[in-house]
Amino acid sequence: MRHHVRTAGRGLLAATLALGLPLGAAAQTTMTGSQQVALLHSALVHFDSETATLASMRNHIPSHEVVTVAVTGSMMAGGSRSTMARWSTRHAALQDALNKATIADVDRNNGQSEDQSSLAEYLQHLNIDPSHVVAVDVDPRNDPQNPRVTVFYRR
Repeated sequence: MRHHVRTAGRGLLAATLALGLPLGAAAQTTMTGSQQVALLHSALVHFDSETATLASMRNHIPSHEVVTVAVTGSMMAGGSRSTMARWSTRHAALQDALNKATIADVDRNNGQSEDQSSLAEYLQHLNIDPSHVVAVDVDPRNDPQNPRVTVFYRR
């Protein structure tokens, strides 16, 4: 068991370093730094499945369930050519998922019906460039119909 934990830890570190992401992240949330790092590492390890989950969501995501976390550092620094090639393909899939997932902006104060937009459009509304998103974490534990979506992006 201990060997698997060490191997997984090395894999997380390697993924983080290959993408040039920092070991720490500054968040716009109430998560602690260690929680942010753990969630970022999990999102990177499960990148393909998290992206597929986001792309296949049928329900609108309530805007209050979208959490954005800024990470610093250059995304491709230190990566090999094969890592960069794989990242390009994965990043394209992530961009597609951001355009497919829909957000219901339930934070309206005027009593009108909620606005709906893609997650990419919603991020732009928050002044976050969707092309800077490096990973997502879709957490359906509290409500499978309205999962919390954490979006990690580089500044």
